[in-house]
Amino acid sequence: MPPFQDTNEPDNAEFADVNFNQPTESNDHTKKQHIIEMRGGDTLQFQMSVDGARTLAELSPRITVTFHNVCKVINVPAKMIDPTSKERFIQRTLLDNVSGQVHPGQLVALMGPSGSGKTTLLNTLAGRALSGVTGDIWFNNQRYEKGMKRKLAYVLQQDLFFESLTVKQQLTYTALLRLPNNLSKQDKLAQVEKIIDQLRIRKCENTPIMLVSGGEKKRVNIGTELLTNPSVIFLDGKCSFYIIE
Repeated sequence: MPPFQDTNEPDNAEFADVNFNQPTESNDHTKKQHIIEMRGGDTLQFQMSVDGARTLAELSPRITVTFHNVCKVINVPAKMIDPTSKERFIQRTLLDNVSGQVHPGQLVALMGPSGSGKTTLLNTLAGRALSGVTGDIWFNNQRYEKGMKRKLAYVLQQDLFFESLTVKQQLTYTALLRLPNNLSKQDKLAQVEKIIDQLRIRKCENTPIMLVSGGEKKRVNIGTELLTNPSVIFLDGKCSFYIIE
């Protein structure tokens, strides 16, 4: 996701800097308050402050993910594999010297039969299951650390929601809870509107999640993670039925 960039051509840009209501006073100095207007067709759908847009952009630095000779070994109770075994545990290798690199802006697909380790590799790269893992994982030029998780998003294969909530309620509660405290409530709600439009779920925004289609439910799941403007998003499972522009 590219960093925020100022533009001198608001007519051709998605964001336009305009004056909002009346100037506000601070420390006896009059300052103009600005907003960013984003329109869908001829209808103003939401407003986001300039500071809010910049804050969201800062949450999403460009990251290159590099992994080298990543292995994962687990201990399986021997009796589960061989009832006659006298050993307590038997080691099983789930990942065997896997290496690769993902650059900003790239879409990379992991393909293979069931049980080939796709989810295991995603969990490892996302820092979700590092027990028994060896090898190197870098984000840009830094080795993986727990604090980097806030720059990553992970969409589970199974969609887990309070299904009595509407699509918009799910996204709104997530935004209010997960977005930084230095964002105003208006900016958080503006981010919700942006995600709804990006994922084309406007028509079902007021529908309880239990009543939407499987594809729409998956988009809500993805939108829940996209709200925080992550640098890297990991998607587990089939995601072939939506397009994010």
